[in-house]
Amino acid sequence: MTAVHRIQVLERKAGNILKTLGYGMVIVNDSRCFRYVTFNLTACKERDSGTVDVVMVKLKICLHTIRSLDEATIVCRDEIRRMKKFFDRMPPEITLPRYEVWISIPSNTFQSFEFTRDGLRDIFSLDEKARQQGSAA
Repeated sequence: MTAVHRIQVLERKAGNILKTLGYGMVIVNDSRCFRYVTFNLTACKERDSGTVDVVMVKLKICLHTIRSLDEATIVCRDEIRRMKKFFDRMPPEITLPRYEVWISIPSNTFQSFEFTRDGLRDIFSLDEKARQQGSAA
């Protein structure tokens, strides 16, 4: 499988997970849409409060399971550096979308992390959360 085909397969899988999590609009991004980090997907859903939850997802491939946040920080060091530049230019009071990186690992799942002003934050396993959402529906 070529690298381009692999990313297309991952985009479809990630889009399906986002839909399972309640995101109604999932857009595969043009690679030039964000000047700091290339995000693969953008998804939106309306919250109970009437506001819109927007998440931008960067997909990465890793040949092994990420065992710690420190290891994820090494795998995503270039993206973290670029996102820090982005966050430094944004006033703290501005509400921004969530920026996440989903790392595809050999067990055919994603390990997911959120980019924050301070670096990376580990977030709940997407595949497990999607399974829980799917069984609750």
